Amino acid sequence: MNNQSNNRERDTERRMLPFFVEFVKFASGFAAIIAIALLTLHVASAAMN
Repeated sequence: MNNQSNNRERDTERRMLPFFVEFVKFASGFAAIIAIALLTLHVASAAMN
């Protein structure tokens, strides 16, 4: 019985890793887009003054 629960935990970990990697890629891409947008806004605002 203990072996089955061990296998289930390993399967869950194997499924979570690709999800985590995709989440990190998405979050870093999203943060980069937000940073570029803020930088563009800052430059446009400075150009108006």
